[in-house]
Amino acid sequence: MASRALWAQRLLPYLYIGPALTVACVFSFVSMGISMWVSLHDFDAFAGASEFVGFDNYHRALYSDDSYFWLAMRHTAVYVVLSVCGTLLTALPLALLCLRAKVGQALFRTLYFLPSITPGVVLALVFYHIFGNYGQLLDNSWTALPALSLLGVWAGAGYNMVIFLAGLTEIPQLLYDAAVVDGANRWQQFRHITLPMLRNTLVFVTVMTIIGSFQVFTSVYIMTSGGPERSTEVIAYSIFVNAFAVAGQMGYASALAWLLFAVIFVFVFLQMRVFRSRRIYD
Repeated sequence: MASRALWAQRLLPYLYIGPALTVACVFSFVSMGISMWVSLHDFDAFAGASEFVGFDNYHRALYSDDSYFWLAMRHTAVYVVLSVCGTLLTALPLALLCLRAKVGQALFRTLYFLPSITPGVVLALVFYHIFGNYGQLLDNSWTALPALSLLGVWAGAGYNMVIFLAGLTEIPQLLYDAAVVDGANRWQQFRHITLPMLRNTLVFVTVMTIIGSFQVFTSVYIMTSGGPERSTEVIAYSIFVNAFAVAGQMGYASALAWLLFAVIFVFVFLQMRVFRSRRIYD
């Protein structure tokens, strides 16, 4: 009886995580397997017909003259760089200022965090009217993509500010007190204490921003539809167009999705290798 009770106690956690694990398997791993199978076929979801073509869809994406994969990846890369730089240059200073606020800190956190929980469609519609009616930024091929990046930074700055704020509150005040005694100014404290102690937080924010930026879709779909002159056609939008707007392109769209997955995987892997966690006092 004791042995049966022990086994029941050990199996209890798996009973609780079982439903969530089942949902994750069905909607993540199973769907990924189906997507891989589709990418190897000339698949027409509307006609229900498919023909095995091997890696032809991947070859078409990478080498075909009629493929816009590299153009979309270039636009996506620019968007990622602008979003990551904008996020780091916005969220961290906001967190530092919020930490120094003695009165109304909770109010500031709430106000800055609100855009992060606002539906992306609503934000895109609001900024569409702002950029369209007052700046015509979306009609210019040179300014459309930076304008979309500005929306992305504005929408995510509050969330990342809260992440940075959590990391800042974990830094022992004793380190700053010792630095003051040694005569360090604020810049020296920031460079030699704040940044090293925020290493893991910086990695997390950077990685999550890169992943989210590579998958940008809503703002492009609503605000520009890839224009003007394909200047904002990012890879996620290209996948959508080929999957649902062009008949018989589901296999090609799945191949594009797997190429996007490979690019994100490489970026995140390199990021974690370069900035992997290390002990501060080594």
